[in-house]
Amino acid sequence: MASSATNTWIKTTLPSLPTSSPTTLNKRFPSYPNSNSNSNTITCSLQTLHFPKKYQPTSTTTTTKTTTTTTTTTTSPARETKPVITSPSETKHPLPQKWNFLQKAAASALDMVETALVSHERQHPLPKTADPRVQIAGNFAPVPEHPAHQSLPVTGKIPKCIEGVYVRNGANPLYEPVAGHHFFDGDGMPSVKLHGHSGIARLLLFYARSLFGLVDGSHGMGVANAGLVYFNNHLLAMSEDDLPYHLRITPNGDLTTNKVSRFGILDKYVKDANDMKWIDATECFCFHLWNAWEEPENDEIVVIELKSILSEIRLNLKTGKSTRKPIISESEQVNLEAGMVNRNKLGRKTKFGYLALAEPWPKVSGFAKVDLFSGEVKKYMYGEERFGGEPLFLPNGVDGDEDDGHILAFVHDEKEWKSELQIVNAKTLKLEASVKLPSRVPYGFHGTFIHSKDLRKQA
Repeated sequence: MASSATNTWIKTTLPSLPTSSPTTLNKRFPSYPNSNSNSNTITCSLQTLHFPKKYQPTSTTTTTKTTTTTTTTTTSPARETKPVITSPSETKHPLPQKWNFLQKAAASALDMVETALVSHERQHPLPKTADPRVQIAGNFAPVPEHPAHQSLPVTGKIPKCIEGVYVRNGANPLYEPVAGHHFFDGDGMPSVKLHGHSGIARLLLFYARSLFGLVDGSHGMGVANAGLVYFNNHLLAMSEDDLPYHLRITPNGDLTTNKVSRFGILDKYVKDANDMKWIDATECFCFHLWNAWEEPENDEIVVIELKSILSEIRLNLKTGKSTRKPIISESEQVNLEAGMVNRNKLGRKTKFGYLALAEPWPKVSGFAKVDLFSGEVKKYMYGEERFGGEPLFLPNGVDGDEDDGHILAFVHDEKEWKSELQIVNAKTLKLEASVKLPSRVPYGFHGTFIHSKDLRKQA
């Protein structure tokens, strides 16, 4: 991607080096695709990496850092400073044509009033959840696509059971925000590549199915803004979009609060939705769901949810009632976020959950291994000024213990301005290997691991 005009919304300043003077790179937000892109433009990618950084080779020194949790060897090169985010620029709208004198006068007067109001509003800072200077600052900023690299430096030893590819999704905004910006806003980077006539034919098949009503293509393909899953020999980028809300305002403006949240439960084999069983769950809001299973001995369905407080919800199919309790004691509560359980155990009773430690917000300083039965919490910290994202649990096999596996996580060192992939033993929470990455990996969303045997099926 390329742009015809320089955009100064993000600037990256390189530090002084012995062989060159300080340089300022102006990042460009593209308007139209262009095959003649360069290293300083934003591009789409099949990876989830987020505003480009340009590194210059320099001599490096090696240091060793030891903490109570991990022992790693890091490289300390001269590095560039973090992106500086300025306030978003105004969006100007051209006046309609063929207005009479009265319309023009009214438009000018109203524009002056609006300008005064906007000027006054800009004196009030945006909340952190909407301020681009927070939401796309530092390692939240996007990166361009990079070529594949071989023989990356490894500290420790990669377990033999790990053979495949780790992929992760993220926002990676391509265009400059014109107003507030949220961490979820962006274009995403997973893409589709069509190979020859066969690839084009498969694309046309989608439109053919849409033409005959086999699939609904009236609203386009949508965006891939959530996680990734490997299913039926295909890597699928998931979407969590929903239909827009229709808000109805009561005549007196009061909120209607006589409804409650509820769970809908269907048996495994049903003919239609008439067999749906509804169970109310008062004061319930669930953003992430980790696992759920049935307990036939008491006719209950157990749901493990994250409600800022990791909770267990029991839905009793006989009584039609629900109960909820926190899994972690109040004295041990921490801010937990995205994570997972052993995916071989999904839909069955699980003991352990692996969740991101979202502290200090909005960064992730490590992950927690939570015993869902006892509430015991064991923490793994990435280290001083190191932050990551959602931990991925990779089981060693299908027959081992539930926690027999490894945790994979992208970790970014904000002091050295370098990223790496950490591989942690899930039983002992000890670092077994770290892979130094050739480019910065921004903080992103959900991911998955595809084994080499599955990749060979696609070839």
